[in-house]
Amino acid sequence: MTASSLLRTARPANLRDVGGLSTVEGFRVRPGLLYRGDAPQPGDPRTARAVGLDAALTWPPAVVIDLRSEVETGPSHPLDDVARVHHIPLGASLAPEKVAATPTADRDITWAYRLLVTEAGPSLARIVGLVAQAPGPVFVHCAAGKDRTGIVIGTVLAALGVPREQIVADYLRTNDNLDALWARLRAAGAPEPDHDSLLGVEAAALEVVLDELADRPGGVHGRLLDAGTDPSDLRLLSERLLTADDAPGRPLDA
Repeated sequence: MTASSLLRTARPANLRDVGGLSTVEGFRVRPGLLYRGDAPQPGDPRTARAVGLDAALTWPPAVVIDLRSEVETGPSHPLDDVARVHHIPLGASLAPEKVAATPTADRDITWAYRLLVTEAGPSLARIVGLVAQAPGPVFVHCAAGKDRTGIVIGTVLAALGVPREQIVADYLRTNDNLDALWARLRAAGAPEPDHDSLLGVEAAALEVVLDELADRPGGVHGRLLDAGTDPSDLRLLSERLLTADDAPGRPLDA
């Protein structure tokens, strides 16, 4: 591996802060409290600047939500020593008969997103509670930080009242990171996707998720409450993650 390749794989490739997005009610997401990205690896740097974040932000996070399945994870998480790590395999409980009942030709990424979000209600409810009650910055990740992570972050942002166009735009930022992301995943031994459409992300897939979340009395809040979210956690989520749109921006630890 060349020095250039080592540099590309030595830090997260799809890590970012979702702070700064605005809501329809005139608030914005506080910086430095909710991160999304690809899976951390042993030996990754431990400062904000070194992992590609603004130097004023806090890294490592206080809480990690790992969406990978057991077969994707090792015996320990690279951030176990500095963070509370919660393993919540998203989609691990998808009923095999539902997958088998769908013709292979129909199993595109949009179909997969729709199936996952309809089956993952309890997991999404738990994640919202963890984010709402976290003692510091939260980092949500899967393997690549694009599909499962995109669904979770999209759900949280929708619950906060961030407009759909901003949610989708944040989701699509992954496509700017694909060269470095797949170099890092390949170096870690990740299998290649079996279809080119799985290399990046497409707006239509997340649009399906947002449609599913909204298509319920009460919208995304109604969906989360039905799935088991405590109403107080929805209030805490907004209080913790949102600030007035004209307030000075600053990273917070709690």
